[in-house]
Amino acid sequence: MLALFLRHYRRFAMFSGGVALFVMTELSLSGAGLSMASYVGAFAVTAMLLALLAAGVYIIAPQWRGLLEITGMAALITAAFLYFSAPTLSSFWLWAVGIAFWSLLSMAIGAALNGRVSQKIGSETTWRDRHSGHISYPARLVWRHVVPGAAEPGDHCTGMMAHYDEDDEDPDTVHVTFKGRKDRAAQYTLTFLERDFPSSCRFFFQGTEADGTVVDGIFSLRCTVLDRDSCFISFVEERAGLKIGSLVERWFDDALGYQYDKLIEILDKRYSETYGIRKPSLVGAE
Repeated sequence: MLALFLRHYRRFAMFSGGVALFVMTELSLSGAGLSMASYVGAFAVTAMLLALLAAGVYIIAPQWRGLLEITGMAALITAAFLYFSAPTLSSFWLWAVGIAFWSLLSMAIGAALNGRVSQKIGSETTWRDRHSGHISYPARLVWRHVVPGAAEPGDHCTGMMAHYDEDDEDPDTVHVTFKGRKDRAAQYTLTFLERDFPSSCRFFFQGTEADGTVVDGIFSLRCTVLDRDSCFISFVEERAGLKIGSLVERWFDDALGYQYDKLIEILDKRYSETYGIRKPSLVGAE
């Protein structure tokens, strides 16, 4: 559970902080008459409970995780709207207006992030993400489970690679398929720009996301060997063509951080009997 909170702290903080602030604003404007210390304490308890609720939503229905940040953002804006625009309303109408405005704004933000305009703006935007950290396993094992084609598709750290086929004409080009939800799949063509085992790998990718979005970008891995059984790795990814909603969701997902977690998970599962389960260091993680 702690690892889940750490990886999705942005999402849980936006949802729990935004909704808790909305509730405290409603209480304050409706004349609850609490002291500042009481409001702070109530905010902290409410935010904590909402964070647990958000974690439960993510565990039970991860496909709906995007609603958490959307409703959180809408709650923050609604709290500001109520504070500056509706301090004279009666208690009943204050709550009614607040909840109605929050609901409508959540739908508006969701539509804005995933509509046609979002797609057009996103196609002109490049997403750049990075993550790094210490791994207490040999660099050769990291290479095996990160670099496409270094092992069988099922050994890839994402756990989602379904097919890997080398191009008949270009040895540096491969075609990969990643499993999506239900019957959907993402298909990419990868062209390796650099492959220096086990230190560095960089490839250009282009293809179609599981939702049909056409994307392209560059992924790179840098692996510094520290000693025989440990290394320091750095992932960097640039991806163009995503709609704004997908860009926002990837930021809240901490996408490369999640891939790092999955890498640690598969290394522990496959090699813990040989090396012992190694806990990753948070130092240097981005």
